[in-house]
Amino acid sequence: MSFPLFKSTLKRNWMLLIIFFMVLLLYSVEMISMYNPESMKQFDEMLELLPKGLIDAMGFGKVAGDLSGYIASTLYGMIMLVFPMIYCIILGGRVVARPVDSGYMAYYLSTPNSRTKIIMTQGIYAVLSIIVLFAVTFVSTVAACNLMFPGKLVVSQYINVVLITLLVNLSVMMICFFFSCLFSDATKAMGFGSAVPIGFFLMTMIANASDKLKDLNNYSIYGLYDPTTIAHDGIPTGLMVFYIGLIVVLFTASILVFRKKNLSI
Repeated sequence: MSFPLFKSTLKRNWMLLIIFFMVLLLYSVEMISMYNPESMKQFDEMLELLPKGLIDAMGFGKVAGDLSGYIASTLYGMIMLVFPMIYCIILGGRVVARPVDSGYMAYYLSTPNSRTKIIMTQGIYAVLSIIVLFAVTFVSTVAACNLMFPGKLVVSQYINVVLITLLVNLSVMMICFFFSCLFSDATKAMGFGSAVPIGFFLMTMIANASDKLKDLNNYSIYGLYDPTTIAHDGIPTGLMVFYIGLIVVLFTASILVFRKKNLSI
């Protein structure tokens, strides 16, 4: 890992991280402030006014009465997937494809650092930035819950939800990172890097909205993601192994592709 390169990447992208943290913090505090265990029945009645397919597609089909389950179903049902996905798509293009496209990569490669060291540094930054994004959001959300609803949040349950959602988004980050390494053109890299995770997400929404299309979940990385169930039952070991394995495979493939690709710089 090259620390000067890591520092340079951080300087160019820290504002992006701050912006997405503020967006997630805003939504988190807003959703928490709307929680009222005494009015959950009214909340369910309001949801009944919407088409069932739409409710399931948005992840609101299993809204629980306890605070941990409520956050898992409302906040982590969609918001903590969509906005981090957008962050991954943007950052994925900025750490590799854009430097190649703009000529910055020529400067990196002129240093004594090897291609492997350069691409590992960029990949480590991408992974750590997602971890930091979720860590600060987790701490802020726990603090907000303790201020507004002291003692209501079961932190151990919430940790399970955050951990599995983090793994899902790290998988998305590695998909974007892989295409950023595969293509030298930033537009093409971001095009494929956005199309694949968005396609997976739409497949899951469609599968959740229609019983006839449930099998689509078998082909989506979001298909096994069920934050409400995980909040109460814990994370299945097989599910954690699947996401970690996917992250490792994509990271390794990204390094190999970048090492062997022809760079016209």
